[in-house]
Amino acid sequence: MKIFGYAVLLFSIAAAPVFAADISIPKNANSTGDLTESSHWEWTHDGKTPGGSVASSHYPVGSPSLDGHARVFSMSYRDKGGERFSLTFGRDAEATHFVYDTWVYLEDPSELANLEMDINQVLSNGLTVIYAFQCSAYSNTWQYALMSGGPHWHATHVGCSPKKWAAKTWHHVQIASHRDGDEVTYDGVTFDGEYHPINASGHGTLDLHWSPGSLSLNFQLDGADSRGEITLYQDKLTVFYW
Repeated sequence: MKIFGYAVLLFSIAAAPVFAADISIPKNANSTGDLTESSHWEWTHDGKTPGGSVASSHYPVGSPSLDGHARVFSMSYRDKGGERFSLTFGRDAEATHFVYDTWVYLEDPSELANLEMDINQVLSNGLTVIYAFQCSAYSNTWQYALMSGGPHWHATHVGCSPKKWAAKTWHHVQIASHRDGDEVTYDGVTFDGEYHPINASGHGTLDLHWSPGSLSLNFQLDGADSRGEITLYQDKLTVFYW
């Protein structure tokens, strides 16, 4: 479950916030718009997971979709292998607050062990801030990652397992985080309209020698069994940052 990736630049500016449930976004926040439509998605097997994986993704998919234009992520895996889908969406070394907002639809939730959603920001000093969050069937919680001594996952007090998500149903996820220098705070997560505060903080940077200012995201699927296939649809993927 590697927690960083890269691809190609794409971003725009938000006209107004579109949120509730205790995640507030200022009117002057940057918005990527819907990133599912980008043609610059990349994907690769995550070598930090066991086994292997082969994946594909394409856009647009008319159904299932919230707006007639969803993206499908498909993965075949063995021995609980994971696939990391990555996209670069902007440049900003100074932003301190981020909201990762997406809708997901799973054909068969029993195949998915972890659904990981990360943002990576390269500061002007070259250090990369990792905002990494996932729903894990192993801990049955939302988990966050801190970077002290390398990436390490930590369980929260908020329950979550992708295996328990309703199949063939659109689910809305919003993840709010911010930084103060090198320290990252995971503020909270909203799932299907219900907000859960997290308020967990710690060291959040790695020296990856990436281009200063780069903003990228990951969307990772980890298999839950010795062998299987995962089909997941995503719609309205947007990152707000300010």
